[in-house]
Amino acid sequence: MNKYKKLFNNSIIFAIGNLGSKLMQFIMVPLYSFTLTTSEFGKTDIITTIISLLSPLVSLEIYDAVFRFAMDKSENKKVVLNSGLVITLLSSIVILLLGFVLNLFSFFKGYCLVLDCFLLVCTIFYSLISNYVRAIGYSKPFAIAGVINTFIMAGMNVVLLYFWKMGVAGYVISMIVGLLIGSLYLLTTGIRKDINLRYFNRSVTVRMFIYSLPLIPNSLSWWINSTSDRLFILAMVGVSANGLYAMANKIPNAVTILTNIFYQSWQISAVEEYDNKNAREFITNVFNVFTYILLIGSILILMFIRPFFKILIDPSYYSAWRITPLVLWSLIYSSISGFLGTIYTATKKTGEIFITTVYGAIVNIVASLVFIKLFGIYGAALANAISFLVVLAVRYYHLYVNGRISFNIKNIIFLHLVFFGYSAIVLVTSSNILTIIFGIVVIALIAMSEWNKIKSIFHIDIKIK
Repeated sequence: MNKYKKLFNNSIIFAIGNLGSKLMQFIMVPLYSFTLTTSEFGKTDIITTIISLLSPLVSLEIYDAVFRFAMDKSENKKVVLNSGLVITLLSSIVILLLGFVLNLFSFFKGYCLVLDCFLLVCTIFYSLISNYVRAIGYSKPFAIAGVINTFIMAGMNVVLLYFWKMGVAGYVISMIVGLLIGSLYLLTTGIRKDINLRYFNRSVTVRMFIYSLPLIPNSLSWWINSTSDRLFILAMVGVSANGLYAMANKIPNAVTILTNIFYQSWQISAVEEYDNKNAREFITNVFNVFTYILLIGSILILMFIRPFFKILIDPSYYSAWRITPLVLWSLIYSSISGFLGTIYTATKKTGEIFITTVYGAIVNIVASLVFIKLFGIYGAALANAISFLVVLAVRYYHLYVNGRISFNIKNIIFLHLVFFGYSAIVLVTSSNILTIIFGIVVIALIAMSEWNKIKSIFHIDIKIK
């Protein structure tokens, strides 16, 4: 199968499994706005932010190593899985013990610490199993598990938040149940027979750890880039402001639907195609298409963000829509940085990806301290965008110098002008109708400018098999 078609077909499979689940997450946004106060919603955002920080740290990023090593034909997949499983089990025991101890301190009151620790354990187990399933080619079960996870979580949210009024605790319990049932489904796909701790191999574990070791500080640096803004806002502005900022991020996160679906197939293609003679052309073509899709998705969000907040979101959150353009810039830059980062992991050179992320983290800390003080929650979004731009620029330059990707400055300037221009229209124009019309025109122009390139890469006669 043509490598572009394979990437496209894998993306379709993951999209079928993920779009429904992600759509359900957006349907839940109005429920959160009406059942959680801005303070409570701010707490749930802090909890998920901390979980995203801790999961790669406490698991030693072993689930990424499991994915990468399980894709190598020379590796025994059962050994890879069970070596990762032993590390995850040991980490889970430490997490739960520490959670029960810390729960005795009044500082953590209101944050459901024991439940949070269970959520952390469920998160790293689900990450381990799902990465293994994807690496061995079980794409459809991987996608189905994502749907199960989200729909179960959504159903539990309705019951625990709307009917039982459980607040923050109900939100956390919903996530735990969703991950547990999603993990149990994956175990029924046939990988259960691969689980036997007697396959644990010390030398393989050491090699996996050497691979994942730079990814641990990289995850910390990436977290600083992408989510530490919540903590800065919490400390410098307040928990209610963090709730507004969290809501402002909810809808733009639709961009991550596209990127997460794509990453799931792109990681596989990047590993398989990296050493081929036409790798540079392949990476460049996919990069260009990916960038334009990101831009179109972001413009679609801007077209409808104001009426969405006006009609479906509680009035106390309405002002948050104005942060959307900056949030989208940050998400675009972070998504492209993640795309380029996958190229590093394809060769197992994880040390280089860590260095590039550190540059962004340093910029993010300095920019957050300055801009949040000056512009409040708008400053947080601006700091994020700048830090991810730094990461993107360093990675792109390094890959360009090493002959892995081509450089087209005209495209980059064009993308920035288009998005800046349309963002200004959205913020200045009071008419939703005009905003939508301008958005349709801009998307049409972008699509026409890139149609010949997309057609030559994927061919218009593609048929999904």
